[in-house]
Amino acid sequence: MCSVLLYLRPFVVALPLLVATTGCDSGGGSGEPEVNTPPTAAFSVAPNAPTAGTEVQFDASASSDAEGDLVSYEWTLGEETKTGAEVRHTFPESVENEYGEDTRYEVTLTVTDEDGATDTASKSVRVTPTSATVSWEQVWGDEFEGQGLPNADKWTYETGGDGWGNQEKQYYTQNDTANARVEDGHLIIEARKESYQGSAYTSARLNSEASWKYGRFEIRAKLPAGRGTWPALWMLADEDTYGDQYWPDNGEIDIMEHVGYDEGVIHGTIHTEAFNHIDGTDKGGTIAVPTATSAFHDYAMEWTPNEIRVFVDGEQYFTFQNREQYGWQEWPFDQNFHLLMNIAVGGSWGGAEGIDDSAFPERMVIDYVRVYKPE
Repeated sequence: MCSVLLYLRPFVVALPLLVATTGCDSGGGSGEPEVNTPPTAAFSVAPNAPTAGTEVQFDASASSDAEGDLVSYEWTLGEETKTGAEVRHTFPESVENEYGEDTRYEVTLTVTDEDGATDTASKSVRVTPTSATVSWEQVWGDEFEGQGLPNADKWTYETGGDGWGNQEKQYYTQNDTANARVEDGHLIIEARKESYQGSAYTSARLNSEASWKYGRFEIRAKLPAGRGTWPALWMLADEDTYGDQYWPDNGEIDIMEHVGYDEGVIHGTIHTEAFNHIDGTDKGGTIAVPTATSAFHDYAMEWTPNEIRVFVDGEQYFTFQNREQYGWQEWPFDQNFHLLMNIAVGGSWGGAEGIDDSAFPERMVIDYVRVYKPE
């Protein structure tokens, strides 16, 4: 009898222990750790396309699960930050708005729940100008009054005869009235057939002392004729800001180019690292001006944060747009540029059909140069 009790005792004691262990494993349900679902950020904008200076309402409609209530709403509105589920913001008049163009601002909402989980939502808000019509105000110019050398407070010379990267044949002189002078209310730039410093021709290349970022540029001029002449009214960047080399990485804007062997055809062009004549990718337009070499015409260019527009006598014939995906390789035109005026002789383009020496001397006669900004 004692032996039987000794045998049964461990069994009776062990059974409850087994049950207790099983009950402990199953007491919490599935046994898997709880997972917090991250919040979802969303918001509305009213009005959708506001005018600059108008108050805009931003309302968060973010959500979270029952275990993680939202505890913060952080907004980035352009260059400003705000907090709260509902915020109001006024976008100021931008540079683009001043030029009659829309501005796009990136607005981002970041929501955070009480467990520290976050989510973000972004929208691009288009802000329209108060007026799409730009009134231009003159800020600089030269009417070329008086006689003698060009105004040294407004113009400097570039000199030399090394071909200028285009196999040109002229030598650009300095302070020589034979090549650049003011007379009878006009600036005369004259290309001459004469030997100088190893070159067979002389001419002048004038740069403006002032420079600008954006604006309207007007030059009234009568162009030289003759095969081999290559006059230009154009702009280059002040600084070597982008890329590995100054040109074409920092851009060029040609308000007017004309080659003598194709008389009466005017070219407006831009050059950049991505778009340039060396690679055959330059962007430009042409327009017929039959009296370009016998009469004065107005050559103009409007340059804004979003577009470059080129005109002759008020007719727009070329537009280059700054697209949203462009970087400096396509649009380096967000820095100061200065004006240049010159007559080249010969070269890869101007001399493509030779040079007619009997045509020289030849002049580009400039009535005025005017630069405008929005009022």
